[in-house]
Amino acid sequence: MTLLENHMPFFIVQQLFEMAFGMHRQDMPELLELVCKFFKGVLSMEKLPESAKKSEVKNFVHVIRLSFLPSVRKALDPNLKEMKFPSSATELVAVGVKLRRSDSNCLLDIEFKNGVLEIPVLALYDRTKSLIRNVIAFEQCYPLDDSYLIDYMAFMEYLVDTPVDAKLLIDEGIIDNWLSNKESAVQLIKSFGMEAILPENYYFNNLSHKLINHCQRPYNKWKATFKREYCSSPWVVIPVIATVVLLLLTVAQTMCSVLSLKTLLFKW
Repeated sequence: MTLLENHMPFFIVQQLFEMAFGMHRQDMPELLELVCKFFKGVLSMEKLPESAKKSEVKNFVHVIRLSFLPSVRKALDPNLKEMKFPSSATELVAVGVKLRRSDSNCLLDIEFKNGVLEIPVLALYDRTKSLIRNVIAFEQCYPLDDSYLIDYMAFMEYLVDTPVDAKLLIDEGIIDNWLSNKESAVQLIKSFGMEAILPENYYFNNLSHKLINHCQRPYNKWKATFKREYCSSPWVVIPVIATVVLLLLTVAQTMCSVLSLKTLLFKW
């Protein structure tokens, strides 16, 4: 049912629905609502947003795609003409970016604020490959103004570059991995990115620029290096604290000696 090639146009299904139930339709939910209930296990959201309900539905794959639409569509910054992509999760964490699971049930609601990258849960099952591939094919075949899922998978492809990256996201609850291992998760995510052609209005371009700018600030690099080198374990922290205390005591002793010398000279 989720294969693009198996679907007849939605308006034909709508007409068959009206012919089948006729006068009894007033006591029944709308066809789109019934379709959403049928695909409840694969939809990104439990119900379609109001803006999606007003769309001209093409077929069942289109219904699934509508469930992925962002709750609030963000405008692209016209000044950011160069397309950018995020560093891997490992590289982001290395410069102090915190990864956190978002409470949003919309995959596209990715936020970066105050050094924290919040990402909604991505569940990976055996059926995920077929589902996402067909939605990507739909976005490439139809003349749409946006390609949200293509953009999302491209963003995730850069974020999850190795099994180590996958482990970071799995540990944070961002990836709910039901595949055989972390390597399978990486291969699945990267396979979508290789198949898709990105448009010029890449949805996560603003976010990618923010991440890159954060990582390139010298202060953030220094702070992350300090935490990694000197605060990684108690056995490293204790000598650092002892050194700082000793340095402060030395400075205090020096100041006391200088003050004592000044007092002595003043008496003379």
